[in-house]
Amino acid sequence: MIEIDARHQPYEVSDLDGGTLLGFLAEDRVVELKMVRKKLRLAYQWAIMHPPSPDKPKAVVGDETLFPTDCEDRISGDGTPDVALFAVEELAASGGMSRAAGFALVADALDLVHRLPQLWAKVEALEVPGWNARRVALLTRKLSYAAARWFDEQLAATGLSGWPTIEKWLAMAIAKFHPELVKDPSAAKGKADWGVWLHHPHAGHEEGAGGIAGTSELQAVGDSLDLTRFMDLLNSEAEAMRRLGDTDDVNQRRAKAIGRLTDDTEQPTLTYPTLTDDDSSTDSTDIGIDAGIGDSESGTGSSTGTGTSSAVAAAGGEPVLGNPVLGELVIGVKPGRLVTTPGPFGRRRGLRVMAHVNLADLFALGLDPHELGLDGDGITSTDRLGQVLTTQLRDWITRHGSLATITPVVDLNRTDAVDRHDPPEWMDTLVRLRDPHCVYPNCERSSWDADLDHIDPYQPPGEGGPPGQTRPENLAPLCRRHHLMKTHGHWRYRRTRDGTYIWTSQHGRTWLVTPQGTLDTTTTNTS
Repeated sequence: MIEIDARHQPYEVSDLDGGTLLGFLAEDRVVELKMVRKKLRLAYQWAIMHPPSPDKPKAVVGDETLFPTDCEDRISGDGTPDVALFAVEELAASGGMSRAAGFALVADALDLVHRLPQLWAKVEALEVPGWNARRVALLTRKLSYAAARWFDEQLAATGLSGWPTIEKWLAMAIAKFHPELVKDPSAAKGKADWGVWLHHPHAGHEEGAGGIAGTSELQAVGDSLDLTRFMDLLNSEAEAMRRLGDTDDVNQRRAKAIGRLTDDTEQPTLTYPTLTDDDSSTDSTDIGIDAGIGDSESGTGSSTGTGTSSAVAAAGGEPVLGNPVLGELVIGVKPGRLVTTPGPFGRRRGLRVMAHVNLADLFALGLDPHELGLDGDGITSTDRLGQVLTTQLRDWITRHGSLATITPVVDLNRTDAVDRHDPPEWMDTLVRLRDPHCVYPNCERSSWDADLDHIDPYQPPGEGGPPGQTRPENLAPLCRRHHLMKTHGHWRYRRTRDGTYIWTSQHGRTWLVTPQGTLDTTTTNTS
């Protein structure tokens, strides 16, 4: 393996002795420090070269709107200059970064120069690594300008830059200037912390096999009683599944219980009739504690099998708790029976998932009457949930078969055109299948969540527009941000005959977007 040293001289790695190898490592560390410093310098210079103007409002962190509103966060901290809309996108594309990475680089540079000047001086002197300084810039971004400058001065006065020192003075700056942010770590979370978050791993972006296992993560923070009742509901369903023969462990059954609760297909469950006055041997009053989602027509919760608990008065006046779904008999209640009932949420669906499988995998899924007996362990791509195993897809179809539809294969070579702005369904599907993500340089947002853009802008026929403007060759998926940037940011692009895209920025830089990634094709004069 041939490498080049700091003096631009080649050397063979396998020929190095121990001392020389360690010397090169030390030398390369200095090179790395200089490279990070250089990127911050360039990002800062680019930012101050592009201030907002009347036709270009300031850029904000918000991703879906063209003009900012008061609720959108500015890029960098208090006391830093604003940057014009769309300026960061070109910087990110030129650096081979995502838009988010470009925004972070610009924000860190602005914060270091204007809010943390003494820390920036140490970066300039190569005394503090640029990546450490960038982390400090991020941690202090929400502080006021006065708080950030005070923190910077106190940190510099210590002469230290280790993380224990940084964390100590950051905590003191927060306590001094933002006491409202100081929260007792032992205090319970409040309503401001509530939320529900769903994360779908994607193959190639996650460690291990999580990206192709059809497995996602759901996190919820909310009202204690609501979440406790929901957990009780999952526990009840999990126990019912165990009694019905499910051998998975309790955590796996709880996870599968979510699917049972949202499933509209008929499933086996345990149910018990409701206790009535005629069934009871006493004259005492029944007390119902509904911990789940009941049957509004019958007035019971048990018929749905979703975890309704009951309290009844036994002989002698002592209440006896029982959960029919858990198989706990309630005094005066007849034995349960196995029935099938639809899930409690009915047929409401807010998500459509399209899976793409080849013919052999379809046979393996058992969707053909003449099943070939394949093992079905291939990989299937989906439009919103990443890549999953065909065995997982088979499970989905088994559990949600009433919602599964097999659609004909779309002819990706079809070239029909229509004389209207919006494409027909077949054309919409064709374009999204052909280009699975936004075709802007380095953007990986799914085409199923993107706009379909007319590459050559659409002109209504009544205003002189030619026929056949809406056709597959003139359509491409662009996420909302990059669609707006193409329309208002003076960028242009075209689709080539081989299906790739060539983008040109307002500064004349070019990129080639291919199914394998983005290439910077700008001709650079190195003389």
